[in-house]
Amino acid sequence: MRNDIGARLARLEKLVQTMIRAPKLVNASLENGAFDVYDENGSPRAVIGQQPDGTSGVTAVNGPRPPMPSPAVVEPVLGGVRVTWDGGFADGQPAPLDLSRVQVHVLSSATGQPDLRWPTTTIEAASGASVTVAVNHYGPVWVRLIAVNTSGIPSPPSEAVEATARRAASDDLGQGVVRRDHVAAGAITADLLDADAINGKIITGATVQTAAEGPRVVLNAARLRAIGNNGSAIGMEPNDVYPYIYWASVDGSNQAFINVSGSSSSDANIGINSGTFTDADGNGVYRWRTFFGNDFFTAERITAREAKPVGGRLFLSKNSAQLGSGEDGGSLSLSQGAATLSAASIRAAGVLRSDNVSMGTATITPVANKPTSITLSGGNIKGKHFRAFVTPVTSVPGKTVVGVGVTAVSSSGLTIWVHRTNTTQTLVNWMIIGED
Repeated sequence: MRNDIGARLARLEKLVQTMIRAPKLVNASLENGAFDVYDENGSPRAVIGQQPDGTSGVTAVNGPRPPMPSPAVVEPVLGGVRVTWDGGFADGQPAPLDLSRVQVHVLSSATGQPDLRWPTTTIEAASGASVTVAVNHYGPVWVRLIAVNTSGIPSPPSEAVEATARRAASDDLGQGVVRRDHVAAGAITADLLDADAINGKIITGATVQTAAEGPRVVLNAARLRAIGNNGSAIGMEPNDVYPYIYWASVDGSNQAFINVSGSSSSDANIGINSGTFTDADGNGVYRWRTFFGNDFFTAERITAREAKPVGGRLFLSKNSAQLGSGEDGGSLSLSQGAATLSAASIRAAGVLRSDNVSMGTATITPVANKPTSITLSGGNIKGKHFRAFVTPVTSVPGKTVVGVGVTAVSSSGLTIWVHRTNTTQTLVNWMIIGED
């Protein structure tokens, strides 16, 4: 009996040892639940099985803080920087087995603190990798890395590494690299476009100028201006009611201009206008205007505001010409076959000559007490009707020279008569005037 009990105890001991060594959950399952894993201090470290959101898997919690990543290697690239992490950690520490990713933070200063919620990008490979980050300016930036484990615990940020995005160079955009079909309409917008040369056909909706200040040419959709060293300008105003080209004074307060105008769309009358000026007596502001119209020409002094003629004026047309000196002055009008000179008084400063007036002096040796004549011919006096005037050169009129007269007055000449009491030669001044 005792042997039976001992044998049984030996078998039970062997069975217990076998059960202890055997896997515990070979044929076990977890139905609609989860295992919680704790460390030696009783803190939860993982949840295995069904998660609180209804999914199943392994969730790590309260993992140890990862070590600081090694500093990034940052290289300039076109319009950005290339960030490389070599997979190492500061002071040669080993990589944590629960490493999830490495955040890349591009900061505006060396002392800037990364925001874990907004990394610029991430590196997912635990062995390290490179990522390219676009930068929207060409100033310096600083890159820092943060390792994050599967529990979401961040490491201290790595040392900041400075870099600057590279500007485009001629090697980046060779001739013909970017063609019209590569760029959508409106894809490029800029307040400032800086280039040594732009070769093309059409530039729309922009202001083009050769320099920001000093001598320059400025062109936009409204006008074209050329500005000189001293501030004076030449410009074109094509959008005005009467498009014009102007020349501005140095201070910009006055303009001379040439404009085009007309009563119909096919007219192209030209007006040349001086800058404005004040009359010497202070009565208003004026300018001089020369106008080439539909078969007429005018040069005149006009008021700056109403364009009313005031003062001297010249008018020319196909069949006439007029020269005037204003409302209170005289005028000269010329038309086909006629000329009119109008003034309160007319004075010739020199010798006045006219084709309808002929004059001279004739010498007659008279027969005593008998009218004696002399005929003058060969003239070509203009006019249709003619009259003549004769005057003897004598100191004894009415006594010795009884009388003088004319007959046969015509375009070619006249006959002069002298009645004298003796035979002394007599000089007679004569004049023929032709009339319409």
